[in-house]
Amino acid sequence: MMRALLCSLIVGSAGAAPSAQADADAPVRDAILAAVRARMGADADVAIDHLRVPAASAQGPVQARPDPGARLGRPMRFALRTATTVGPAVAWTATAEADLRVRVPHLHTRRVVSRGDTLDEADVAIVSHEVEGPLRAWPAAEAIGRSRVLRDLGPDACLAPASLAVLPLVSAGEEVRATARVGEVVAEGRLLAADRGDRGAVIRVVNPRSRRTMKARVVGAGTVEVIHD
Repeated sequence: MMRALLCSLIVGSAGAAPSAQADADAPVRDAILAAVRARMGADADVAIDHLRVPAASAQGPVQARPDPGARLGRPMRFALRTATTVGPAVAWTATAEADLRVRVPHLHTRRVVSRGDTLDEADVAIVSHEVEGPLRAWPAAEAIGRSRVLRDLGPDACLAPASLAVLPLVSAGEEVRATARVGEVVAEGRLLAADRGDRGAVIRVVNPRSRRTMKARVVGAGTVEVIHD
């Protein structure tokens, strides 16, 4: 009976270890997922197959930053720091390595397209599958009508970022529709963009009457949301 009890304790402990380790690694895992989606878009489906983290588990929220040369299709390194660190210069004091798979919606050609063509809805379809290469957003629906093909492509070709020259959602000097939220109140107006940017980018915008400069986040084609400091 004693032997059976001892065996059950050993089996129970062995079964609990992976779960405990997964819980300890959760802040790092969440930080890596957030860092990848920040680069590739909120609709990116990110899976971490293998994660190698420092021996000392992070306590509290963690921030992750991919190495400059990080590419999908091979192990990637991320610099780590805890969000609770105080001081003007926060050090990235640890690293983690992860094997990732990322699936994103992006454009495929429906037919032959030639270098210099501007893509319209008849030329492309939106598909979703795993992609490789640098951590950057892939052209999707918003690129239709704003993209020029950089090389000849056949039907069902995958339109990677390097395949297209895509106009930004907001260009410098463009008049944009701006919204500003203060509590439950939403105000709208027209401002001038001082910078260019795609969805999620923070740019400077100028009130043409007062000449006041503000920060705004690009939320769509010619559309921004004012950020309050």
